Amino acid sequence: MRNLSACQHMATASEQSRAHVVLEAVRYASNANIPALRQLIAQRPDDLKLELALRILLTYLPVTTEPELYLDLLYDLSGALSDTYNGPLHSSPAPLENGFSDDEARLRVKSLRLTTLIDQQARYDQDADFLTLFLLRQAHRIDSETGSLDLITQLLEPFVDHSEVLRTWMVSNLLPLVRLGYEYYGRSGPSYTLERFEEFDASVAVQSLLSRAAHREFLKEADKREGEAQEEEEEEGKERTRKEEQRLRRDLRGLVGPWMYGETTRKRRKLNHRSMRKSSISGGRAAGSKETANQGVPSSDWSSVNEWLLDLSLRDFQWSVKVVEQWHGPSDVDYGDWVEGTQQADEEILQNATYRYAQAGLAAFYATNDHSTDSATDSNRIIKRVAQLMDLDKPLGLDNEDIEELATSIASGVSHEYLDGLSPAHLLHNALLRQQNPFTYPTDSSMNLALLLNVSCHKLCDLGIMKTSKSVAELCLFTSEADQLVDLRRTLQKLKSDKLEADRKGEEFAEWASTRGRILWLWGWGQPAEGTHHLRGVFSKIAKTDLEHELLQAMLDEGRYEEAVNIYCAQASQPLPMATVEGTAMNAALSSYDAASNCSRERGGVLKAFQIIEAFGSYFPDSKGFSQTLALIAATHGISMYSLTLQHGVPFQPVKIRAHKDPISLIGKILEQNKRSYTQLDNLLEIGQNLLAAGLLQGSQQTSPPRSTPSDFAQESAVPQRRILQMAIEAALKQDDFDTAYSYLVTRLSLAVQSKLSPRHEPVHSSTKDDISWRVTYHVGNYNAASTEKISALRRIEQRMELLSQALLLAPTPALAEILDAWGQCEQQLNAQIAREADEEERHDARGDRKIPGGFDADSSPVIQKPRNPARSALAEEAPMGLFDVARGAAAALSKSAFPLRGPQQRETTKLSHGRPLSTVSIESSDEGSVTGAGGKGG
Repeated sequence: MRNLSACQHMATASEQSRAHVVLEAVRYASNANIPALRQLIAQRPDDLKLELALRILLTYLPVTTEPELYLDLLYDLSGALSDTYNGPLHSSPAPLENGFSDDEARLRVKSLRLTTLIDQQARYDQDADFLTLFLLRQAHRIDSETGSLDLITQLLEPFVDHSEVLRTWMVSNLLPLVRLGYEYYGRSGPSYTLERFEEFDASVAVQSLLSRAAHREFLKEADKREGEAQEEEEEEGKERTRKEEQRLRRDLRGLVGPWMYGETTRKRRKLNHRSMRKSSISGGRAAGSKETANQGVPSSDWSSVNEWLLDLSLRDFQWSVKVVEQWHGPSDVDYGDWVEGTQQADEEILQNATYRYAQAGLAAFYATNDHSTDSATDSNRIIKRVAQLMDLDKPLGLDNEDIEELATSIASGVSHEYLDGLSPAHLLHNALLRQQNPFTYPTDSSMNLALLLNVSCHKLCDLGIMKTSKSVAELCLFTSEADQLVDLRRTLQKLKSDKLEADRKGEEFAEWASTRGRILWLWGWGQPAEGTHHLRGVFSKIAKTDLEHELLQAMLDEGRYEEAVNIYCAQASQPLPMATVEGTAMNAALSSYDAASNCSRERGGVLKAFQIIEAFGSYFPDSKGFSQTLALIAATHGISMYSLTLQHGVPFQPVKIRAHKDPISLIGKILEQNKRSYTQLDNLLEIGQNLLAAGLLQGSQQTSPPRSTPSDFAQESAVPQRRILQMAIEAALKQDDFDTAYSYLVTRLSLAVQSKLSPRHEPVHSSTKDDISWRVTYHVGNYNAASTEKISALRRIEQRMELLSQALLLAPTPALAEILDAWGQCEQQLNAQIAREADEEERHDARGDRKIPGGFDADSSPVIQKPRNPARSALAEEAPMGLFDVARGAAAALSKSAFPLRGPQQRETTKLSHGRPLSTVSIESSDEGSVTGAGGKGG
């Protein structure tokens, strides 16, 4: 009976029209009645051909239907479908008489609007078979309506080997999304639909797939959500770092790599064609040459990964270093089980992609803005990794022994042609990944240059100077001498500040000898010969003598005098000419002097200047500059003993001594601002003598011939000495100290006066004409000094007349009248004082005569005999003399006492006793005519 029923159903189905069969298939698909649909397709294969059946499924099968329910049907449709169906029987549709007519059925079929298998917007290969197209479109339906990647995987995975188009799509689109959303990061972060993900170009896809692995904050939050936080913060940090490093490689292998499978597979045929053509062109290339390897092979979309790596180096250089270290490049991809046993990319294309990946590593080396202390070490890791990717035999890296010798040998081997072919444009960010870029494309020359630059960065880092690889490259290759000199001085200034800070904290810092060694290595990358035709060190544009000069200057500025002397003076092979060392030391001493704020030699800039001269002095015993600087320091230290202010509220600074047009006038300021400082005349004269020895007074003596003998120096030094004496005397008079002024005149001006009066003395040069001695002598002689208890008024007048007489002998002719007038006034005062004293004496004698000798008067006091003034008695007994006779007599009297003006023979013939009355001296020392005149007057 059962067989009979089956035969009846088959007969009924066979009698249905094609339109009715299609409508039944639609009804079965809409109801997800897969067995009935499968049976119907088996019974009417001609009416339900493959494309039609798949379109009906695609249009009417509910997307929520479990794929396993219709997998058998799809297997049948893929080629296993037979004409007879041996499966279980299902109820047939309603009888035909209860359905539509043939015409109605055909009309309904025409209005079905079945979905086409070919998607015009799809990026996959549309020449695939019908089943592949159905599976891809059904996957998109499931994704758009349910978003379930599990259903899509269940649907497609059994057919992964069905076609290469399906495999490529699954590996490049489905696998990254499944891993991203389920395996790697769970449900954290945004997800992408298949449609949107397929629209991504290479750069967007790479950024999207790696955004989580390169986002530190995201990874921390993910670890917390996954319960991976550790109890100890240090351990937690280490564990997180390890996981981050694993994620970087994992995502490149498991996300980006599969996505790139779709790009490379779709272009394989085109790339293979081009590579074959290029290989025939470059077939004559020498095997193993790294200079031209793979230059003609086109690159794939792995360039997007290289661009991502380059951008990552700008944001986080350490992570870019980890990427290069851990990921082995385009050959390091995890396709899972879907690509196992299939043909991979061509070896030549893969090798070219690996070279381009190595180029991205060097590009990251030049692109980074990181100039921290670890950047040089990180850069070294990139260089070593690139060398491994290139299979270089020679070792590279800072951790090699004798890295300086290695880098020096490499520098000598870098070709002149290669260095001349470099351009600043090659270091632009958008040019670093170009295949023709000589900086970044991995060749022997580019690797050697990268090593040299990295060692230079490391050396600068040891000096405390943080620079990027790009800035060092620009400094070495493209800057001028002036730019390098500015950078050298900036480097030395940073070194000085670091060393001073270390000294302040009591920390140890590298000696200048080792610092100098590093800078000299940077100058020419260890090559000793100056003028090498392709020398390209960090400071190679600077002449070596100029470099040594800057180093010496830096040592002196920092106060490392002993080290500077040991390096530049004590060595057998001197780095600098001794004249240059002398000049540099002199300039450093004067610079320290000019920067000083205190005049004391025991502190500040003046002390520093003194220490510099003292340290180098033994090597330059005949240096005029050193002796002048020492004299300047001595004069400055002498001035520091006094209070001195040139402007109100502004402290006096040593530099004003050197800048002053007339430094001797500063002594006048000292005398004005320091009470009784005139009594320290020896100190003031010593200051003036040092100012003269320092060469600061030569500007006022420009017309004088150069001195070459001690007598010339004595004549030259007489002028400042007389000026200082004049200022001291005037200061004494302002404080009514006539005795000190008189003492200075009679003891300090003797040499000058003798030079004027001695007939045997050689004429003084016109430029040293004495215009001070007579003026100060006249000024003191014209001063109306009050008498004291120790000195009588008569003696005061006598002293003044002595000085006026001396002024008459020293003064020029135009000044004689004024001096004579003052002398006449003194003479009148003298006569009046003599008369006053004579009258007092007479009155005193008269009072004594009125007393009875031998008598006793109780009311009268004893008469006290007033002491007689010998000068007054002599003047009273002698007749007055002429004015010029008195002057000549006074000069003769002074020759033995205050002013030893005459020579030994003259002093023997003119024997005058010191302290005799002025009138007596004048008479005895006058010539014959004067005596006659005086006698006539007296008679």
